[in-house]
Amino acid sequence: MFILAGGRGERLSGVTAVPKALLDVGGRPFITYMLAALAAAGLRRVYLLTGYRGELFRELANAGGSARGRSRAADDREPVEPSGYAGLELQCLQEAEPLGTGGALRRALPFVAERALVLNGDSYCGLDIAALLGFQAARTGGLCLAAARVEEVADFGCLAIEADDRLSGFREKGESGPGWINAGIYVLPRAFFEEALPAGRASLEHDILPRWVAQRESWAYRTRAYFCDIGTPQRLAQARGALPGQVAGSAGGGAS
Repeated sequence: MFILAGGRGERLSGVTAVPKALLDVGGRPFITYMLAALAAAGLRRVYLLTGYRGELFRELANAGGSARGRSRAADDREPVEPSGYAGLELQCLQEAEPLGTGGALRRALPFVAERALVLNGDSYCGLDIAALLGFQAARTGGLCLAAARVEEVADFGCLAIEADDRLSGFREKGESGPGWINAGIYVLPRAFFEEALPAGRASLEHDILPRWVAQRESWAYRTRAYFCDIGTPQRLAQARGALPGQVAGSAGGGAS
């Protein structure tokens, strides 16, 4: 599985000089909440797709285990040696230049089997990961994303989901009120990596997913589990206030 952790956090300029995924939330790096949830779900290997200040992720990996990680050239496709963290082996794939979320995933193709679990590094959702994987497997193995229920979709944009959980499209920001949003967690078939992702820079959310969903059968796994993202100073402050207290109860959040 992969965590997209290359983002610099332009909207957080003046707040941080570290990658978004490593921002302090409750006295620990934000990404460690995801890592703990993945370990609890039984996953054992995680690839961190890094860019800006990627060396900090190698330090995180080393701090969690055997400290065997070693630096490689930024354009080397091989990951650093694994180090355990919260029961996981972490491997870092650092890009030489910004590729966007789509380009970063394309670069990870050699490490994809039949499907891959992908998480955004700047958001957290306490859904049941095993249930998500089972949901995707039962629906012809097509693309599946987690849809979180929020009270206000205005800042996120929302998803168009049919009664049978088919994902039919993405609606732009501007609507208001409660609804389902993209939680930044995906189960992607290998065909998606091979056919949809460009070799160059591209955005998974804006450039790639809408085209794929318009042409291929895709699914939304709906969850009412706790969701947060740290993309703006306001959301970061909200996560710092709420996430630490939510973690214990959020791991079992299932589909609605």
